[in-house]
Amino acid sequence: MFHTIKLSKSDPTPLYIQLASELAKLIQSDILIGGTKLPAIRLLSRQLSINRDTVVSAYKLLENQGLVEGHIGKGTYVISKLKQDSEVPSTIPHICCSQLSFSKTYFPTSLCLELSKQIIQEEGWDAFNDPHYRERHFLKQSASNFLEDLGIRTHFAQIRIIQSLETFYLNLFKYSPKHGICVEEIRDLSASCYLRSMGAKLYEVPLTSEGLDLDCLERHLKTGNISYILVSPYLHNPTGICYSDENKRKLCELAEHYDAYIIEDGTLNTFTYTSTKPRSLYPYFSKDRVIYLYHFSKLYMPYMNYSFAILPTPMVKKLCDDTTCSFNERLLRYYLNSDFLKQLRNTLYEESKYKYQILYNYLIQNPELFELPYTYGGLSFWLRPLKISSENLYNYFAQHHIIVSPGNLFSSQNNNAFFRLSITQISSNDISLIIQLLNSNKLPTFK
Repeated sequence: MFHTIKLSKSDPTPLYIQLASELAKLIQSDILIGGTKLPAIRLLSRQLSINRDTVVSAYKLLENQGLVEGHIGKGTYVISKLKQDSEVPSTIPHICCSQLSFSKTYFPTSLCLELSKQIIQEEGWDAFNDPHYRERHFLKQSASNFLEDLGIRTHFAQIRIIQSLETFYLNLFKYSPKHGICVEEIRDLSASCYLRSMGAKLYEVPLTSEGLDLDCLERHLKTGNISYILVSPYLHNPTGICYSDENKRKLCELAEHYDAYIIEDGTLNTFTYTSTKPRSLYPYFSKDRVIYLYHFSKLYMPYMNYSFAILPTPMVKKLCDDTTCSFNERLLRYYLNSDFLKQLRNTLYEESKYKYQILYNYLIQNPELFELPYTYGGLSFWLRPLKISSENLYNYFAQHHIIVSPGNLFSSQNNNAFFRLSITQISSNDISLIIQLLNSNKLPTFK
């Protein structure tokens, strides 16, 4: 039964939360009845091809939810339904601080209906046909205008509309005969899954407060096997750091010298809350060596899966572009041009800035609680507890129905000292509760 559980490494939801959710469904639907022993941690991690710590975290989350109980030396058992109902109020919601995506409540289904009606009213049956191949051109122009609003100017011919990142990476992989790809040591691991499945060899490069460790990067580049360098130089996920201008300049010089391309993830660039705005690699440092990626759906279109890419001029003719335009892509174009998106972007920015500053002010006024790397803003905090072990803190949060992302979800190494606390799906009241819990005398001590 357990080996059939499906987990998605491309889903932004942490794997331990996915696993806990799947097990909770089995328990709540009475497929796993009270008294059932869950698989041993080592066995389940092997069956699902996941890290042992992921299973440990999932079991602890279920235990904090009152669905299972662990017995030292005996294992973890499902609690009877009667005991669950008597001990755990089912009405207590979770406070999700583990995702960077915004709540889907910002994206009502009525929006889809209104846009669809507008398309049909304006285009009729032509909405399902594009004999002159004009729609793709219009869509790329709309994407170009959107990126220009972010300060990223480019010609629409250099833009690619991506629905499948796997296919896009595969096309990039075919473009270069070299199989090596340098990645940040701490990062969103989802892209790594795509790349490894294509046969890429990944080389991890440590991060410093200024950006990539350039000495380590150059050692890898000297092998002659590196085709691409994947970076998030602006509000890096999860650490929030911004590469220094000097680091970005030298990074572009190294890419030029060793004939490699930089893939820059610029998705979070909008969410800076200081007067000083760090500059993107593209277009300020290099247009010839940088592929700029913007994962539009992660922020503004969660029901679909679209990203925008800007290609360097040498790649434009060699990486073919689709000429057709589906109804979904017409919907995307109308959405990009809508007043709704303009208002939504402003709303999400202002709300995120307000929540960020509340929590940031608390953290800098209580420096004894957490180590907080310097950042210009963002949608999350990268924190290291100073008075409590990370494991105790996760358990403490979970007991109060607060879910954060442990640091080891962003690294192939054991990086559990830090954790990411996201603010996209929480309210100001939730932030007040988090602050209250951190001020509480019930906060566990460091072990």
